[in-house]
Amino acid sequence: MTKNTYRLDTILRLRKIAKNRKHARQKVGAAPGTIYETPGASETNIRCWSYHSGGAEPTDITGIKQVEDLKRNQADGSLLWVDVQGLASIELIQSVGQLFGLHSLVIEDVINVGQKPKAEVHDDDYIVVIMREPCGGPPFDSEQVGIVFGPNFVLTFQERHADIFDPVRKRLVEGSRNMTEIGAPYLGYCLIDAVIDGYFPILEGYGELTETLEQLVLEKAEPGLIADIHVLKRELLEMRRAVWAQREALNVLLRDETTLVPEALKVYLRDCADHSFQLLDMVEVCREVSQGLVELYMSSISNRMSDIMKVLTVISTIFIPMSFFAGLYGMNFDTSSPYNLPELKWKFGYFYCLGLMATSAVLMLFYFKRKGLIGQGS
Repeated sequence: MTKNTYRLDTILRLRKIAKNRKHARQKVGAAPGTIYETPGASETNIRCWSYHSGGAEPTDITGIKQVEDLKRNQADGSLLWVDVQGLASIELIQSVGQLFGLHSLVIEDVINVGQKPKAEVHDDDYIVVIMREPCGGPPFDSEQVGIVFGPNFVLTFQERHADIFDPVRKRLVEGSRNMTEIGAPYLGYCLIDAVIDGYFPILEGYGELTETLEQLVLEKAEPGLIADIHVLKRELLEMRRAVWAQREALNVLLRDETTLVPEALKVYLRDCADHSFQLLDMVEVCREVSQGLVELYMSSISNRMSDIMKVLTVISTIFIPMSFFAGLYGMNFDTSSPYNLPELKWKFGYFYCLGLMATSAVLMLFYFKRKGLIGQGS
């Protein structure tokens, strides 16, 4: 990343502190399970994937009736993935949740965006995982994605239509032995892993950004850089909150004893947890570097101020003897006495005084140079 690219692109996006995140405002004292409409929510689209040992078949859904038919006609040993994209149609999403027996509080969590990442195990019926899906960065932005998986079904609820689950869909079409052996919980793991892996390229971008900021601070600590560094710190703090909570959610799945998380699946979940630890370490490194950038910036400003004060001090010191000579020959003594400033009666007294001032300035500059107070060694 060149400095020009940083100045024209990255720094402008970093200064976008107030992001356009429109979450529903919950009313104080509302009943549990109350659902609020999210302002500016995307139109709700539903796509189903019917998976069996031979592969997966996608089906576009126009209404809840088709979902009911697919669930009713679901063959033994098959897997049904219902992907809900967009949260504008609350009634349609509620119908999907009720069709698969979701609790009203679970439906509330998947619709009311802005939830903290978490995992809940509802006996052996289903497991709910709320995560923050990274949308880009810098500046860092994320959207909520809810993943619900049971013995033979998986439900996903996303805020927008574009998502990071395309690689998982391709693997479904190609077929997977683990999908056949473990079933829906393995697909739930694949979706969780896809969300976590989406953080790595974003963190790499933040790593390049911190290096660029460090180079700019070392070269010239401009006043606008400190604002960018503080924005960077806030971005990393927000990312840390999301990664930390998702790591705790994975620990819940690993600790809880349920048939939906068999031992064969825990091996993959532990690998996913390791990725979360790695992400957290990367975030912490970036945060430490950003904190160091603040100290480096303040040190650069202090050194710059010290250089300025040194220059001003040298200039003031040079003019001290000049001021002395000017004051000396500006005294109003009686010039009729041969002892009172006889230089005033000299033909070249004025040039003598200027030469004396210039000589004192040259001698002082030579002295400062010898002492290393000015020049390259300063």
